[in-house]
Amino acid sequence: MSATSGVRPTKGYLMETKRRIQTVERGTEFLKLKRDQLAKDLTESLDVLKGRRGLLMNNLQEAYGALTAAYLSLGPMEVQSQTRSIKNTLELEVLPRSVMGVIYPSVRIKEKPEIAAELDITLAFAAEKVYEIIEELIRLAEFEERVSRIAEELGSTSRKVNALENMVIPDMKYIIKFIEDKLDEESMEELVRMKLIGGAKSSQK
Repeated sequence: MSATSGVRPTKGYLMETKRRIQTVERGTEFLKLKRDQLAKDLTESLDVLKGRRGLLMNNLQEAYGALTAAYLSLGPMEVQSQTRSIKNTLELEVLPRSVMGVIYPSVRIKEKPEIAAELDITLAFAAEKVYEIIEELIRLAEFEERVSRIAEELGSTSRKVNALENMVIPDMKYIIKFIEDKLDEESMEELVRMKLIGGAKSSQK
């Protein structure tokens, strides 16, 4: 369908279209700023995510080494006996956070397991490393969801900007030119008509 289909070539319609295109262009500039900020946030979040994944791998290696040392030092039966004294309560609170209008879940650790003072030092160190892994997994999941939602919003915003810049605004500019040309044509026809009428009246005198 033509962009000028249903267009009324009047001065009122022309003024209204010009007001609309100004609003659309301002909205497009805002969306471009949002797109650029989302791209920046996405890059930063990916860097953080990469760092957290590296930290998790380091913690896994340390935890494995600590657990191995505890089993070799105490034996499986003693390790199982002592770990029963650990209070394994882990309470989380999930809160919404927002970046440029993108809402993602943020996890807060309200309560974490307590390591009993009577634990063997090697086992206590291993337990601490395991809890660090749990906390890092929570943070990793949070950032992965953040990255996913920012990337989704970035894609949506980019598509809107492309549609506005490549379709909506060009169509509106075409409509404005179409109306202006029509009005100029009508003005020229009216001018010619008035001259003809004026010339006819002069010849009758």
